[in-house]
Amino acid sequence: MRTQKVIAMTGDVDHGSLRILLTSRPAGVSCEGDIDFCTRRILVRALAMAVERTDGDLHADLRSVGFVDVGGLRVLAETAFGMAGDRRLIVEGLRPHTRRIVELCGWTEVLSVGPGTVTTVG
Repeated sequence: MRTQKVIAMTGDVDHGSLRILLTSRPAGVSCEGDIDFCTRRILVRALAMAVERTDGDLHADLRSVGFVDVGGLRVLAETAFGMAGDRRLIVEGLRPHTRRIVELCGWTEVLSVGPGTVTTVG
């Protein structure tokens, strides 16, 4: 059973169409809403905060995200590349159409797509 515990949330992370909670179990973020041009910078800040809070793998739970644009996927990939050592960014709950965008963009070398889960290789 997955246990999520909210450890922080700031006003900058809670936007009208995207809400992000920092979690401790698993370490990472839980997102709700849409990730697009208007909310992308919020995701960048939340992921940066989460990366600083853990030495291990980082999880991004996107099960409650209805839409992720290509720029949002790029933020995830850039975060994975910026993580030191053999740490991974594990993206959970991508919808089928979003996984398809990853494939169409040729990002399967950066994002390893599995059923409902993307594990970044970085």
